[in-house]
Amino acid sequence: MSIASSRGKGPATCRSNSRPNSSGAAATWPLAARAAGKRPHVAVLTLLSPHDERGRITAFGAGMRELGYVAGQTFDIDYRYAEGDTERLRPLARELIALAPDVMFAGEPSAARAVKALAPNLPIVCPVLGDHLPDLFASYARPGGSATGVASIVEGVNAKLVELAHDAVPGLMRVGLLVNPAGANRALVEGQVVAAARARGMTTLAEEASRSDALAPALDRMAKAGAQVVIVQPNGLFINQRSTILRQALAAGLPTIFDDRGAVEAGGFMSYGVNQAEGSRHAAAFVDKILKGAKPGDLPIEFSTKIEMVINLKTAKALGLTVPPTLIARADEVIE
Repeated sequence: MSIASSRGKGPATCRSNSRPNSSGAAATWPLAARAAGKRPHVAVLTLLSPHDERGRITAFGAGMRELGYVAGQTFDIDYRYAEGDTERLRPLARELIALAPDVMFAGEPSAARAVKALAPNLPIVCPVLGDHLPDLFASYARPGGSATGVASIVEGVNAKLVELAHDAVPGLMRVGLLVNPAGANRALVEGQVVAAARARGMTTLAEEASRSDALAPALDRMAKAGAQVVIVQPNGLFINQRSTILRQALAAGLPTIFDDRGAVEAGGFMSYGVNQAEGSRHAAAFVDKILKGAKPGDLPIEFSTKIEMVINLKTAKALGLTVPPTLIARADEVIE
C-alpha cells in the first residue's frame, strides 16, 4: 500500500494512521482542527504512483514552502497513491478523511470525485480542472461547492494536437487515439480530436484501454489498422503506465503525442499543453487561503498561463522521423 506522510520526512516515508477516526468530520472543516489547537493538516490523494506523481507533488510542496509552510513543523501532510487503479481511490480517500485534514489536494478529477463522494464538505483543491466536470464546480468564476483550483484545459488544445501531428508526420491520413473509457475527459478529448482530424480529411482510429494489461493490445490493434501517429488522452492510468505506452508505441513505429511535457521527457515524441507542475505549484495558494478561512466555493478557479510545446528529437530519430525545421522553430523546448 502506498502510504506516506511528511511529519518532517519526505514523501517516501511510510507510516500507519496515527490520528483518530473522525466520523462526521466532513461538516466541521476547518473548525474542528482549529478548535483543538492542531497544526494545519493537508492531505494529498492521487491516482498516480509516487514515482509518476513526484513532479507535481514536488511542485506543490515547493509552492507551500514559498508561502511559509514547512512540512512537519508548521503543518502536517499525508499522502496516498492509487498507482493507476481507480478502484483504490475511494478506500484511500476514506483513510485520509479519517485523519481529519483541513483541506485535500486532489491530483486528478477522479481523486476529487472520490473525496467529494465521501466528504461533501471537505475543501478540495485540484490543479487539473476543466469544463467536463460540472459535478465538481458550478462555474469557473463561482465554483460554489467544496472544490476549486486550477483549470488545465485550454480551449482548442486537442485540435492543436491534431494540427501538430499533421505538421510532424508527412502524408498523415490515419490518426490513432488512445482513450480510457473511464476517464473523466474521454468524451471531450475524443470529440475534439475526431472533429479536427475530419476537418483535415483524416481518419481517427480510437482504441480503448481501462487497465494496464489492455494497453499493449490496444496499441497493437491501432498499428495494425494503419495508424501513423497516436494521440494519448490525458489520463491518470496512462501517466502511471507511461513506460508501457512508450515502449509499445516505439516498437510499433508510432510517434506519440501528449498534452504533458513529462511524457516527452520520458521518451514520447511531442507534447503541447499547460505546464502541470506550475499548476500544482499555484494550487498551494488555494490551500493557503482555505487554511486561513476562505471557502473553496468563493475562490474563482484560475487558468494556467504557461502553455508549451516540447519535441524529443532523440525519439524522432529512433522512429526514423525527420521533424520539419519550421516545427522545431515553434517548439518551446527541444530534447536532443
